[in-house]
Amino acid sequence: MSVTLYYTPGTCSLAPMVALEWLGQTYALCRVEKEARASDAYARVHPRRLVPALRVEPERVIGEVNAILSHLGGLPTSGPEGDAANQWLSYLASGFHAVFWPYFRPDRYTTEPAHEASVKAAAVLAIRRELGFVNEQLEARPFLLGERSLLDPYLHAMGRWSNAIVDVPREFPHVFRHQKALATDPAVRKALAIERGDVTLHPHVDL
Repeated sequence: MSVTLYYTPGTCSLAPMVALEWLGQTYALCRVEKEARASDAYARVHPRRLVPALRVEPERVIGEVNAILSHLGGLPTSGPEGDAANQWLSYLASGFHAVFWPYFRPDRYTTEPAHEASVKAAAVLAIRRELGFVNEQLEARPFLLGERSLLDPYLHAMGRWSNAIVDVPREFPHVFRHQKALATDPAVRKALAIERGDVTLHPHVDL
């Protein structure tokens, strides 16, 4: 059965797009520009107006990257490997992703516009802290679980945001090595080309 992925370029919706490619699943795409996410039409897809969203049945839509990746399968589900995968899914959603919000939307974290620069400065410190943690974890392994998994495009989708904020190659060389490894993957390159609008390789649907 074909599914539909709702995505916005530059967001973590890159992760399930790569996952669908790796798993060889048939899927359609609905490009939702940032402005369109505020529309009533998209609210009927995802009440919180966030991307990604994955329509798996006519009346059933899954939101949140970690929930989508869990639904798609391909990750360990039991034993120590399953515990590690679940831990990373939780961390990437609530730990790693969360530190970028104050940087990109400081207005959500203060009622005083004059304080927004301070909010962004604190966010940079938090981003460095979490990049440091991930860098340590990648020191002895090429990918988050050792072998490549659906977790890696999730990290890559968000980790690319840090390149305009900190000097990733110098400060976090193992994260940079991971970025380079993912950047050369054919599915990642295809997904990025779709985001840029360079290729149309899947059916596109409208809101």
